[in-house]
Amino acid sequence: MEVVYKEVESIKEFIDAIRIRVDVFIIEQKCQPGWEPDKEDKASRHFIAIADDKVVSTLRIREVDDGIKIERMATKKEYRGLNISQGLIKYVLKEIKKLNPKKIWIEAQVQAQEFYKKCGFKAIFKPYDLYGISHLQMEYTE
Repeated sequence: MEVVYKEVESIKEFIDAIRIRVDVFIIEQKCQPGWEPDKEDKASRHFIAIADDKVVSTLRIREVDDGIKIERMATKKEYRGLNISQGLIKYVLKEIKKLNPKKIWIEAQVQAQEFYKKCGFKAIFKPYDLYGISHLQMEYTE
């Protein structure tokens, strides 16, 4: 399966990315309706992975005071475990490094901690509750 990684360039790609986030966060994980999309989308750069001619994974990045934050990583259920998400993170990290940020970090769901460790992130705080889901802050260390 060929996978293309890219920055969102059209309204259709953005809507497809938001649909994945709604499916994963609102429907699957039962976060509050109205949580997706949010006001930070306007100040963010959005990235997607395309496989089988459709958007299957997404994340956004946002400049914050202390660096670049990766947010809202979500992958369609049927495309998980195929290294597509890892490829998207790898692609986005290359893009972020061009900006020479002070640090690159993420608020990861605890259940995804091992995935992010494989991508070069290290937990820097103990887990805490965010939107009813256990999260921890992780920083890119490579």
